[in-house]
Amino acid sequence: MNKGDDLVKARRKIYITLSLFILVYFFSWKATLDTYSFWLSEKIGLDGVAIGIVFSVNGFCAVLIKPVYGFLIDRLGLRKDLLFFIALVSITVFPFFFYIYKPLLQNALYLGIAVGAVFLSMGYYAGCAAAESYLDRFGRLFDLEFGQIRMWGALGSVFSAASTGYIFNINPMINFGISSAGALVILIIVLTMKIDVSDEAKSRVIAKERTTLADVTALFRLRSFWTFVIYVCGVVWVLFVAEQQYPRFFITFYESKEAGHQMFGYLGAASLGCEFIFMMIAPGIVNRLGPKAGMLITGFVVAARFIGSGLATSALTIAIIKLSWGIEMSFLLVSVFKYLEINFDKKVNGTMYLLGYQSVNYVGTVLLSPLSGFLYEKIGFADTYLLMGCTVLVFTLISAVLLTNNRKSTPLYPAANH
Repeated sequence: MNKGDDLVKARRKIYITLSLFILVYFFSWKATLDTYSFWLSEKIGLDGVAIGIVFSVNGFCAVLIKPVYGFLIDRLGLRKDLLFFIALVSITVFPFFFYIYKPLLQNALYLGIAVGAVFLSMGYYAGCAAAESYLDRFGRLFDLEFGQIRMWGALGSVFSAASTGYIFNINPMINFGISSAGALVILIIVLTMKIDVSDEAKSRVIAKERTTLADVTALFRLRSFWTFVIYVCGVVWVLFVAEQQYPRFFITFYESKEAGHQMFGYLGAASLGCEFIFMMIAPGIVNRLGPKAGMLITGFVVAARFIGSGLATSALTIAIIKLSWGIEMSFLLVSVFKYLEINFDKKVNGTMYLLGYQSVNYVGTVLLSPLSGFLYEKIGFADTYLLMGCTVLVFTLISAVLLTNNRKSTPLYPAANH
């Protein structure tokens, strides 16, 4: 076997390994978070405002932990230490929810909210972002498209969404047990994953010099950083904050909560199936049009979904509208990773994703979750979603002017000069 055949074999092997890793990871964490708002509302007894506070505190902890994870990813290079830690935390989901989180929420609400926020941020909220950043990094080492690996995460989400609503009606603790079992499989995959590449491939993706705090702080002096943040604030904030209690909105179209739970699970599976398909398609479109265009496509689709949600009058209409989630997530993730790769130094790729994108996104969770919960209670879901959709549309138009439009393969804005 010649050297070329060895490279093809290594590339195929890492593709299978990364795809399996992200499939199981998403199945695992989705098993818990897909019905999280149902669990807080119906099993713990929290109202919309309290649930908003839970998500707000969760977001606050994620904002603190994600930049740390991003910095560690850039410092560690190809080492997998952080993935080991995330897997170990995730394994304990079932005992945590059963023995610690549920009793605390029922007997010492605010302590329970705080403890749960730290745990969920380490294992899922920051953990998922770190996993995606590793996925992008390891994939680029082998010239693999992020979207065509990440699509298997969407498939894992499909399996989860298709089953979690039904399982929730039996006993939500089963979902938490599935999460723990999945995390054990993830740990085994990480233990067996080998990243063996040439020095040329490493230099293309990993900086020779170790990332420092000076590289991170230099980001805050870049115009490109702040224009990217404006996009995240206006589009991504609204997308994820609105999604938190979207299941509660959806079940209002059904006569019984149980029917709503089950149908939302099926619809979630369908929308994630769309994500799986568009993850295959999006890289080619974004490579052709550029990542800025991909981010704008995301903004217009998100705006249309929430304006449409506010105007919807039937379960069928809202079900059709919800399918656009697949378009939104595929174009958003593929475009963001490519935008960061092009416009920022490789020293801070992980930091930019977890700080500039993920952490800034969760600042929105902290600020907007209580407000959205208040609006849901005062003016209703429909009017709130109309307001959210119009907000996204305005910020998408602003970003069309501010974002950098390029398709170059070298960073335009190095993080810092040494």
